[in-house]
Amino acid sequence: MRAIVKSIIASIAFSAAVLGAFAQTAPASKPNASYLEFQNSYKLRPLDVLNMKVFQEPDLDTVYKIGANGVIILPLINAVKVGGLTLQDAQKRIKELYEKDYLVNADVTLYIMEYSPMRVYVTGQVNRPGEVLFPPEEQMTLSKAVAMASGTTRLANTRSVTIKRKLADGSTKVYDVDLKAILNDKNAKDFPVYDGDTVEVPEAIF
Repeated sequence: MRAIVKSIIASIAFSAAVLGAFAQTAPASKPNASYLEFQNSYKLRPLDVLNMKVFQEPDLDTVYKIGANGVIILPLINAVKVGGLTLQDAQKRIKELYEKDYLVNADVTLYIMEYSPMRVYVTGQVNRPGEVLFPPEEQMTLSKAVAMASGTTRLANTRSVTIKRKLADGSTKVYDVDLKAILNDKNAKDFPVYDGDTVEVPEAIF
């Protein structure tokens, strides 16, 4: 009985450490320069919501969510593939299409009204397993992802947390990370996780 109580107390303390680390590392806001750099390099993704304005052509102004195939449907020019392009490249492509048959010196401006969220999947010995969503301009880390899954259970083995990542060639790379060391050592570097990663917190063997 005493061992169980100690285990529960240790689990509560660890979950508090996870949440504390998340609060300390999460920035209140992004610097303007960094955000602009992010916007300039960001590649458009399915479910991003775009707002298009065409100067002196209000009938062409539209708001559209990028489809799963990376395509948007625009007045007159219909389907345009923008997935995988930067905002500037998508704007240039749309401008060229309008100028090809419809407009002279088309002044096209694109805005991202809403970003498609990034997803990390947290499974195993956490209190709320499932998807963890975060905005694409934020760098998600292992400790944040676990904190957003409401921390670990009392049965968790935090010495050996697995991160599975699909690579561009279709293969899967597996990382074994000591989450406990990250939380307990202020000099330890948190482990970055990315869209589509799966984090698995195993059960400890007593």
